[in-house]
Amino acid sequence: METHGVLKSVSNGLAILHLFTSKKPTWGVTDIANELHLNKSSVSRLVKELVVEGFLEKVGSKYQLGISVLCLSGVITSHLEIYREAKAPLQALVTKVEETAHVSILEETNITYLHKVECQHPVQLLSYIGKNNPATCTSSGKLLLAFQPDSILKNVIKNGLPKCGPNSIVDQNHLLNDLQKIRQQGYSICVNELHDGVVSIAAPVRNYTGEVIAAVSIVGPSSRMKEDSYSQYVSEVIKAGLQVSEKLGFIH
Repeated sequence: METHGVLKSVSNGLAILHLFTSKKPTWGVTDIANELHLNKSSVSRLVKELVVEGFLEKVGSKYQLGISVLCLSGVITSHLEIYREAKAPLQALVTKVEETAHVSILEETNITYLHKVECQHPVQLLSYIGKNNPATCTSSGKLLLAFQPDSILKNVIKNGLPKCGPNSIVDQNHLLNDLQKIRQQGYSICVNELHDGVVSIAAPVRNYTGEVIAAVSIVGPSSRMKEDSYSQYVSEVIKAGLQVSEKLGFIH
């Protein structure tokens, strides 16, 4: 019952936020209650909580959308821009190296795939747009972690280092040393860390300020991606990452 009550409150809170439009940007508690056929006291409580969280702000006796909504909008806009600008470079990268390519972002302790272009013979990893994988077991994740502040790294370590593939790093000192090396060389290579028999290579995507905001990566079986060809793969992935970065306003 308690879970049902919480879900109902979330549903009602979202319904309240959906009322605010460019045509009607301000609402009063009574107006909201009448429009949504909700109890006025319940609406008052939900509105107060939304104000505390920054999703609404009070203007006189009414309310308008708050800064938290704008922050979420900025995140979505940024991700959509990365997705849009990465399309052509990813397709060119797949044509060049004949392996599947991704663009990923860091979300807490995981990476999330924003874009994927498959090669003709992809590894069946069940990766797809929106899928999460542990950051510490992927080339994209470790690449992104290498450019994060210490507070983020401490949080990742605090949450534990998962064992996914035979070479997953589960020791924090080993991980920190690996991240330092990745930061210095500007790319990441993972062999058998997320899955056995799989190689992935990642390079950074930067925004106009030079901040690393995403990663371009390729993934394929170790039977095809041989160690003596790693340098060629690295060169192509770095090039693709730079192309996406330049589209986002980064000046090399």
